[in-house]
Amino acid sequence: MEKLEGKVAIITGGTGALGRAAVDNFLTAGARVAVPWIVEAEVPLLRERLSNRFPNDQLMLARVNIGDEAEAARFVEGVAKRFGRIDILTNLVGGFWGGKPISETTAAEWQAMFDLNLKPTFLMCRAVAPLMQKNKYGRIVSVTSRSGLTGAGDFAAYAVAKGAIATFTSSLAEELLADNVLVNAIAPSTIDTEANRKAMPKAKHENWVKPEDIAATLAYLCSEDCRVTSGAVVPVYGRA
Repeated sequence: MEKLEGKVAIITGGTGALGRAAVDNFLTAGARVAVPWIVEAEVPLLRERLSNRFPNDQLMLARVNIGDEAEAARFVEGVAKRFGRIDILTNLVGGFWGGKPISETTAAEWQAMFDLNLKPTFLMCRAVAPLMQKNKYGRIVSVTSRSGLTGAGDFAAYAVAKGAIATFTSSLAEELLADNVLVNAIAPSTIDTEANRKAMPKAKHENWVKPEDIAATLAYLCSEDCRVTSGAVVPVYGRA
C-alpha cells in the first residue's frame, strides 16, 4: 500500500462503490480525507466499511453538490481551512446511462451526461488548482472509461463525456506541470460492484476489475512515488 501519511485528499464520489474502496485505502495509508456526498443512502455504506477504524478528525464528510459552481468552490475552501492545505484530488464522481442510438438521444440527455461526469471534474479541478500551484505540489486523478477512449455504439453521450475527461486531463497536466502538480486519469472497464452484477447477472464477473485494485492504482498516482508521470490515461481493465 502506498504511503500517504499526512497528505490531504479530496475524494469525490467517495460514497460510491469505487469511492468507498478509495477512501478506505487512503485513510489506511495515513491521509486525511474529505468526501463530498449527495446521495444520503450511500453515507451509511461508507461508515459501515470504515467501521470506526479511523479517528474522527481524519475524515471530513459534507453534503455538497459539486456540480454547482458555488458549492464546489465553498467546499474546497472549507477543506483547505480545516486541514490547512489540499494535496490530492481524485475525481471519482460520475454516472452512466445508455442503450439509445444517437438518433433517439435528446439534447437534454446528452447534456446530462456532461453535467454528471465532466462538469464536476472541471469545477473541482478549477477550485483546487490555484491552491496546489501556490504550494508547488499536487496530485489530481480523474476517471474516464474504456468507452471514453474507444467509443461505444448506443452509449455515445456517456462515451463522449468520459472521453472529454481524458482530453481535459492532458490539457490540465500541461498547464500545471511547472508547479509540480501532476494530473492523470484512470480508465476502468466494468467494475465488479453489486449494482453491475445485478445489471449483468450472466457476465463473467471474475474478469471484472475489483474496486480495491483500482483504488491501489489511484493511491500510487496520488503518492510522492509518482514523480514523473503526468498527462497519462492508465487503463485498469482487469481481464474484462
